[in-house]
Amino acid sequence: MSSSISPKLMFFGDPHGHFDFVVRCVQKYRPDAIVLLGDIQAQRPLQVELAPILDFTEVWWIPGNHDTDSDADHDNLFGSDLAHRNLHGRVVEVAGYRVAGLGGIFRGTIWAPPLEPAYRSAADRLKVIRPAERWRGGLPRRHRSSIFPDVYGQLALQRADILVTHEGLGGHPHGWQALDDLATAMQVQVVVHGHLHQTIDYVADGRLDPNAGYQAFGVSPEHGLIWPRPLAPLDGRPA
Repeated sequence: MSSSISPKLMFFGDPHGHFDFVVRCVQKYRPDAIVLLGDIQAQRPLQVELAPILDFTEVWWIPGNHDTDSDADHDNLFGSDLAHRNLHGRVVEVAGYRVAGLGGIFRGTIWAPPLEPAYRSAADRLKVIRPAERWRGGLPRRHRSSIFPDVYGQLALQRADILVTHEGLGGHPHGWQALDDLATAMQVQVVVHGHLHQTIDYVADGRLDPNAGYQAFGVSPEHGLIWPRPLAPLDGRPA
């Protein structure tokens, strides 16, 4: 693909604190916006990590499970100057598309669909947590990246063009059918996720019915996905 093409959106999976690939892709392709698909684990505040590209593109993100591994992982993301670009639990217009975000993971102590949830909301969980177990007066840090049914349910009532998730879809052995159900309910055109560290084209790989009504892709840390798509995902690290 020619570097003269300026894509609307680029998606990047699981940087885990390493942003060279993201920076180099943005400098080469100059997308209108990028979305980080969780497990960001910025070692410094996110705006510092991505300072070389903030004049070139909008940066959006969803959290992954590892973004609550430590106080630093949490604070460098949720406490950064880009905290307001968190897509989790909302639908936002990004580069001309309505993009919905569902960050974090399903945890059995909260909700593992299709089982009934143990707690429907963060507020419900907080009611049974002893004061000594609270983190900064609220939910334990770990559950700041747990998916709660009320957030999922509110998204399901909305419409979007693109759904970004951290967890994978039901067509993967480690994915969740509940996300396919969410994509259908929201009438999206495409779902893009991280977490599994695999580059996946669900339809081409036979993991999703071509008549499902949407396309779906997994993005590994070594690849980026451009939207609207060229003939293939962005491969390798650009020169």
